[in-house]
Amino acid sequence: MQHVLILTKNTLSEENMVRKLQQLNFETFCSTDLLYRLQQSTALPFLSYFQWVIFSETLCDEEVEQLLRQTKGQPLLTLRITESHPTEEEQVEWKNYGLADWILSEATFTTVREKMNGLQKQLQKEITTGRQILTFPISDSAFGNKGLETLIRSLSKTEKKVFENLIQAYPRSGVLSRKELCEQLWCDGETSSNMSQLSCLINKLKRKFEQHGISGESITTLWGRGYKLSNEFYEYWMQSSQQEEEKVQYSATN
Repeated sequence: MQHVLILTKNTLSEENMVRKLQQLNFETFCSTDLLYRLQQSTALPFLSYFQWVIFSETLCDEEVEQLLRQTKGQPLLTLRITESHPTEEEQVEWKNYGLADWILSEATFTTVREKMNGLQKQLQKEITTGRQILTFPISDSAFGNKGLETLIRSLSKTEKKVFENLIQAYPRSGVLSRKELCEQLWCDGETSSNMSQLSCLINKLKRKFEQHGISGESITTLWGRGYKLSNEFYEYWMQSSQQEEEKVQYSATN
């Protein structure tokens, strides 16, 4: 049997969703106390009992973002209950944080059933075809001597430009606003189309890092501020780059 945890500030407001999940034979636990405990990082081991975590619409975006960071790396499918369907840009942003999908608060039983079934199949496919992902710190032997070079070659011209700008911004303020990145990438700067493309580029960069064996937090999305490289990723990248430069200098002098 599948176990679902609904995190909410008001358990009564979740009765409709709980009823639908129970009809689907999901054992459902709705809790306010666990929400506060997770926010204090005192209940993470308890999550091993669940396969699903659903964030109530009673939680604000900042709270959901914090919880997604805390649960990252856990074998969980995370969903968000919303009043309206998110925009394309919002969908990309939430998936960057690790949110699997969202369910409308007024969704029908059929919609909830198909949504849960589709996500289960997707997860099973990823498990079946998945590969080992390495988290920080990454050893040289695990990443491979040619790992850095291969990763750079895999980036498109625009992806590489985004990455280079994020690296250059880190020693200064660390954060690059979406407007600044748009202005550096496109002549027409910050437009709705370019903002959407930027979100997709960030998502693609994260995926390529994972494809080359790098997991953990690489690029952080800061709501209302922009993007920044995580401390761990920046330190790892600079160390790897320095090692590559030393190899080149050694080869040139020997």
